[in-house]
Amino acid sequence: MSVKSLAERYGIHRATVFSHLRRRNVPSRRPGLCLDEKAEAVRLARASVSMRAISRRMGVDRKGVRLALVEAGLIVDEASDGS
Repeated sequence: MSVKSLAERYGIHRATVFSHLRRRNVPSRRPGLCLDEKAEAVRLARASVSMRAISRRMGVDRKGVRLALVEAGLIVDEASDGS
């Protein structure tokens, strides 16, 4: 389950969920998307689904979705354009 889902289910803040998980040494999900998730994000973006909608649908952070779209060349990473 996502931290957001747990927080909503138990009526607590996400930071509280993180605290509980850390205290119990629950491993956090690795950052970023796996190859299949990246492919799905790209497919959805090409179908004109917004990054916010993709992240919500996939249960991941928008930053991960954005990185996948930058890697696929669908959007330009302004931080590395040399300007």
